[in-house]
This record gives sequence, C-alpha cells and structure tokens, in this order.
Amino acid sequence: MRTIHRFKYIPLILLGIISTLLLLELVLFLSGQCLLWSRRKVQYSGVNSVQIACAGDSHTFGVGTSMQYSYPKQLEKLLNDNNPSQKFSVINLGIPGSSARLQFEGLKNFLDKNTAEFVMLLTGENSGPELETYNVANLRSIRFLKEIFSYMIEKNPLSPDIRKTTVKKEVYNDYMNHYLNKIRMLCLDKGSDLLLLSYYNRSYEIVEKFAERYDIPYFKFTENFKMIFESDDKTKYISPDISHMNHRGNKFFAEQLYGYLFLNQRYLDFAISPLLRKIHDGNFYRTNDEIKMAIEFGKAKIKENRDNPYDLIHLGHIYMEIGKYKSAKKFYLMGLVSSNYTDNNTIVSPIINWYLRKGRKQNALKICEEILLHNPENAIARYHYETFSPEMSDLK
Repeated sequence: MRTIHRFKYIPLILLGIISTLLLLELVLFLSGQCLLWSRRKVQYSGVNSVQIACAGDSHTFGVGTSMQYSYPKQLEKLLNDNNPSQKFSVINLGIPGSSARLQFEGLKNFLDKNTAEFVMLLTGENSGPELETYNVANLRSIRFLKEIFSYMIEKNPLSPDIRKTTVKKEVYNDYMNHYLNKIRMLCLDKGSDLLLLSYYNRSYEIVEKFAERYDIPYFKFTENFKMIFESDDKTKYISPDISHMNHRGNKFFAEQLYGYLFLNQRYLDFAISPLLRKIHDGNFYRTNDEIKMAIEFGKAKIKENRDNPYDLIHLGHIYMEIGKYKSAKKFYLMGLVSSNYTDNNTIVSPIINWYLRKGRKQNALKICEEILLHNPENAIARYHYETFSPEMSDLK
C-alpha cells in the first residue's frame, strides 16, 4: 500500500519538472529577444554596411572552383553591383568536409569576434562519422525521455527489434536538430538573423522541417537547378567531381540566392534593389594576376594543411577552369593518393572524369582498377569499373 501511495505523486513531480522547463524556456526566449532588439539597434544606427556570414561545407567553401568564385563571393559582387549606395561584405566560413558540429564551432569563433546582420547556413552532409560518437547525452530532454520509454515498451523478446532499422535515421535527426538549434540560439544571442539553404542537387528534410518549426526562411534551390539541367548540358554548371558546382553553377546559385533575399526583405529588415546587373562569364579570370592569386592561394593551403586531399582536388579544379589540363590531372592524382584511395566522390571522381572528358575510357578503367586494388569497397570506382568493363570487352 505504501508503494502505491508513493507512486501517486509521480505525475505531480513530472508536471512540476515540465512546468519548470517551460517557464525557463519562456524566460530565455524573452531575454534573448530583448538582447536581439538592443543589438540590432546598435548595428543599424548610422552604419551603412551589411555583413553576411556564410557557413557550410565544401559547397560553401567553393570546392569545384576557385574560392573567389564560390557563391558567397559572387553574391557579394551581385549585392554591391546592384546596390551602389550600400556596402555589403559576404564572409565565406565554409569548411570542406565539415559536419554540423564543426560548422557551429567555426561560426561561433567568428561571431565571438565579429558581427553579422544575418547568417546563411548550408548543411546536412558530412555528419556520418559524427553519428558514431554522438550519444544520448546530446539528446534534448524530451527526446531522452521518449527514448527511455520507447526502450521499455519495445523490450519484448517475442517482438522484432524494429529499433535497429530506425536508430540511424533517428540519431541523425537528433544530431542535426541538436546542432541546428545550437546555431539558432547562437544567432539569437549574437543578434544575427538565420537563413537555411538547400544544396543545388538535394534538400534535407530534417533541415526543412527545422526551418518550418522555428519560422526560419528556407531557400530551396533543387527545382531551379532541375530546370537548367533539363534545358542545358549539366557539365556547364558542375565541377569535374560531379558533386560540386563550378564557377557557372556558383554564379547561378548566387543569382537565385539574391532573388530569395529580395523576396525576404521584410524578414531581413533591410532593402535591396532588384537583380538587374549580373556577372558575365567574361568576368571570370579577367587578368593574369587573378589567375596567379588563385593558384598561389591554393598552393599555400596545400602547404599549410600538409597535402590535404580536398585542397589538392580544389587546386586541380582551378587548373581545369583556366585550361591547364595536365596540371589539373597531376593534382587530381595527388589528391587521390593523399586520401589513401578513400570512398569519397569529391576525391575519387575528378581523375576518372578527367579521362572520360578526354575520351580515354581505357585509362579511366585502369584508374578504377588501381583504386579498387587499394580499396575494394570504393563504390565510385566499382560503379565506373562495372560500366566500362563490358564496353572494353566489346571493343576487343
């Protein structure tokens, strides 16, 4: 009887905990809004400059082209060319291969020392390795309770363990929600508006749902690119690794992004003019100094990061853009070897596609064989090998 008497207080205790959490959340929200208002008041008073921070992975950094033709830098040019009375500075915080956690840390380091009127985040990829170390301590309190109760309910030896088939997606969703929320709270604390972006070729449902939940603008580009892919040659916009945008793809991305910003002026609390002046292809690498600067910057990054495969591939893309194909091939091969023949499309595809663009299918087949010799699980090389092998047999 005493045991039953004790249990009757459990609902009251749980209600008290939930009420306390809700009250704390309300207090934090109101205090954050007051701080946001006061910081905006300081930022916009008499300052004729808008600073934008772009956080993300290799797609933001500009892998696939040189960094000055990444979409953040092209967006900066579009904003300044079309709004001569206003100065815009777009900061590229992209980190190749970075997870949502690393993007949060990079953004925090920047905002601790600088201000930004708003932050644009392109995220969702590269979080696979993080999930292995992401544990229950990172779950939000409500999700933690749900996991505990679900475990108790499903712990039935007579029923199939359905958790094994869903845990990966659930952990990924928890991981993304956790760090998206940390970035959201960071932006609130620093007085920056947050905007979320999709990739050019895919949209992550978890990011889109997070944007809906907190009423954050979500700019979805997949339909825009689908339109040009159906009407034009895909290779005009995509880098040789077939997974990033080249300088033209970044140009189109920046133009679409400008249009979204124009349509969301009320949310962003500043005015911009319609997009009338675009960047012409002739403006890419107009001078030898720009070419030299891009190459020297690439080489410095390689030296600084001790032959990081992403930096090697990136420099290869720059050489491809200016027509130095032999140099591009050299750095594509160096990047592949430096990665130890990793199963990463960004690193493996460029050298295979280099040979294909030259019409050298036999050489492409040989490089696939070399990759598979070092890494039999390499999915990219396996796919191409199985595609080319029948063709080569028919020729014989």
